[in-house]
Amino acid sequence: MDLNLGPEDDALAATTSIRERYDSVKVIVISASLDMEAASAARAAGASGYLPKDLAVADMVAAIRGLSSPNFGRKSFSDLLAARPNASDRYHSLREGLTRREQQVLGELRRGRTNKEIAARLDVSITTVNKHVQQVLKKLQVRSRTQAVAMADAAASGRTYPVGDRH
Repeated sequence: MDLNLGPEDDALAATTSIRERYDSVKVIVISASLDMEAASAARAAGASGYLPKDLAVADMVAAIRGLSSPNFGRKSFSDLLAARPNASDRYHSLREGLTRREQQVLGELRRGRTNKEIAARLDVSITTVNKHVQQVLKKLQVRSRTQAVAMADAAASGRTYPVGDRH
């Protein structure tokens, strides 16, 4: 389900309606923006997932397969708590290969900031931020900012990130 169906259509209402009528149907909301409020609203409407449109095809397919798996969502809360100690280790190892400035840039990317906003916050030029972003993408072996954020978020929460063909 595209989050933005058009001016006359409400994707979240449509998601709610589908989930109410067809309990076994899973809805995955796809959007051009990585907006945490929209993702939360989609979840509240009954969506099984929220994916950015700029994911690489292999990553999109892997995410859809994962969300459509019969085992999706079967982990108990205690299982998630047991996995938490490894989360900080994964996130630490992910960031370990980045310089301090690249780590700051990745943090700003995770907050959804544009290169212009990052430049202003870090008091550097947009060209410098562009170079840092490119280095982060290269070191994380991903193609887009969204993939870098997804990888960092997954590592920080202890989830695995689909590794497929990230280059």
